[in-house]
Amino acid sequence: MVSKIEHDLQQRYKIFVDRYEAEMNALHQQEQELLAGKEQIVDVLQRIEEEKLKIGETIELFKTKDGELREFLSVHERDTEENQVDKQIEPKAALFKQYLHLFAEESALDDAIYYMAEALRNDVINTQVFLRNVRSLARKKFMVRALMNKVKEQTNKCEIK
Repeated sequence: MVSKIEHDLQQRYKIFVDRYEAEMNALHQQEQELLAGKEQIVDVLQRIEEEKLKIGETIELFKTKDGELREFLSVHERDTEENQVDKQIEPKAALFKQYLHLFAEESALDDAIYYMAEALRNDVINTQVFLRNVRSLARKKFMVRALMNKVKEQTNKCEIK
């Protein structure tokens, strides 16, 4: 009977030790996972701090460039009327100005005819609409071209004198 009790106690002791070892292994594994998580968190926090520094530097650079741009604009804002491209390109003589406007109108008519052809090709409009509008545009283009030739003749006469 004593050996039976001894055997029973040994089994209970073995079960207790096995359970204790299993718990210790589980706790050890949790500790390893927590340490790995802690390392990841430290890395992320370190990257966040580095990004904060980079963002701070970028903001300072932006403020500097913004100040420079505002200063440049305040200095050069007065000159905008004098430096407008249209005023620089536009001719002073009336005939040349008229010729420039006629040339622009002719180019616009060419574009309109082109887009009408594209619309016909893509079946957006039918042939009747295309022909009616192209005839009208062609008449306008003819008149513009004739007027351009007259202006050109007048400018040639003015240059010869």
